[in-house]
Amino acid sequence: MSVQETVLVVDDEKVIREGCSRILSPEGFRVLTAVNGQVALEVLDSEATNVILCDLKMPVMGALEVLEEVGQRYPDIPVIIITGHGTVESAVDCMKKGAYDFITKPFRADHVVLVVKRALEKQALERRTRQLQEERARNLYDLATEQSRIRTIVNCMADGVLVTNRDFEVVLFNPALMRLLELKPPSAQAAVLSDLLGDKVLVEALQTLLAKPGNETELISQELQRGRTHLRALSALIYGPDREVLGTITVLHDITSFKELDEMKSNFVHQVSHELRTPLSAIKQQHSVILDGLAGELTAKQRELLTRGQDRIQGLLDMINDLLDVARIESGHGVQQQVVLNLADILRETVALLESKAEERGLSLELELPPELPMVQADARSMEEVFTNLISNGINYTPDGGTVTVSAIPHGEYLEFRVSDSGVGIAPEEIPKIFDKFYRVKHPETRQVIGTGLGLSIVKGIIEAHRGSVEVESKPGVGTTFRVLLPTISGGKLIDYGQE
Repeated sequence: MSVQETVLVVDDEKVIREGCSRILSPEGFRVLTAVNGQVALEVLDSEATNVILCDLKMPVMGALEVLEEVGQRYPDIPVIIITGHGTVESAVDCMKKGAYDFITKPFRADHVVLVVKRALEKQALERRTRQLQEERARNLYDLATEQSRIRTIVNCMADGVLVTNRDFEVVLFNPALMRLLELKPPSAQAAVLSDLLGDKVLVEALQTLLAKPGNETELISQELQRGRTHLRALSALIYGPDREVLGTITVLHDITSFKELDEMKSNFVHQVSHELRTPLSAIKQQHSVILDGLAGELTAKQRELLTRGQDRIQGLLDMINDLLDVARIESGHGVQQQVVLNLADILRETVALLESKAEERGLSLELELPPELPMVQADARSMEEVFTNLISNGINYTPDGGTVTVSAIPHGEYLEFRVSDSGVGIAPEEIPKIFDKFYRVKHPETRQVIGTGLGLSIVKGIIEAHRGSVEVESKPGVGTTFRVLLPTISGGKLIDYGQE
């Protein structure tokens, strides 16, 4: 008990005042005394007091008057009435008017201490209750302010916001959502998502998300279309403090302008490519006529210059074809037709086609196929382009006398293809960038290699369109290996090439 807790004893009898002081002081209380109520009020004005022991009947001012004044000026201080046996009823009346308790004369010491301590406990509880009520009021105010702030932010967002609970009832949405989806606000307080949205794809995605809760940062990204409006929907789970799933949140962003810009870019690429390819093909054909001697004999210098020009024209045509391939892949039309394919035949044909190029460089081009390979479902032209790009890269970036090895290995539900070379290799800091459009590895020994930097970007786009993956491993000065994984046909027949 704190020594600062003060008890004011108010009684016109000195023996009572001194007796209370002797009882309470050993208990750690600071005891103040007053001979009547008027003096007691003066003491209260100048001394901090915790409990008042007040005699019922006193000259000048008795307990009833003290109660009234204390109740108005010091409502937090409990008042205990001291009364005789004959005035118990009057003491009860005092309690009805606000007194905490009463003790009767003659009183026992332990009883006085007990009543005072109970009064202090009551005072402490009331103080704590008031603090909690004030904190609750502040928290409610802060919560209301925060809710108002969040509501204002959400309603002012250009992106649509949709929040549901675990039962797929819509608990929050903003005007932007209604505008983007061309919906009317639901009449019910908590509308069912399927009734409000009517978009099965998004509803199924949210159901999948709720059925298998995982990482808190996991997102599902989708593209939705409403008429001419294209939307990207990002959905995630909402977790409670104990990681229980509370519901879902979806943010819809209008990407119509980006789609239109992408379409304009594709149209521009197709138009420019067409306008460039036709005259370039004509120029190349005319050069071929001259180089074949059909327009007369050529000097060695003329033939050299025309050959260089022919190579440059071919490089421009290759770049145009690459640009068209990139535009086709980005528009989602890179894979024309997927059929059951025998990729071993495509590999053989591609290696045979590029063998002469490898021989010109003094390289060894090797093909390693196991006796049996599973079938895959793929677009033949796209697979030819993938293998041609990877093998050509291996030839271009391998010094004379090196080796380029093409191999295939079944891996369960996937078929792995490898194109390995003993070339200059790729620095570790450049590996994350090699699949970027127009990026080319910088190396003093490969400056003479002509290319657009689009080949590997095309490879990655085609393989991912076939639900596969492409990876690269490389060591500078040792060589590079590209690994392509393609899903096989489940239960597909194995083709035997061992007798060929």
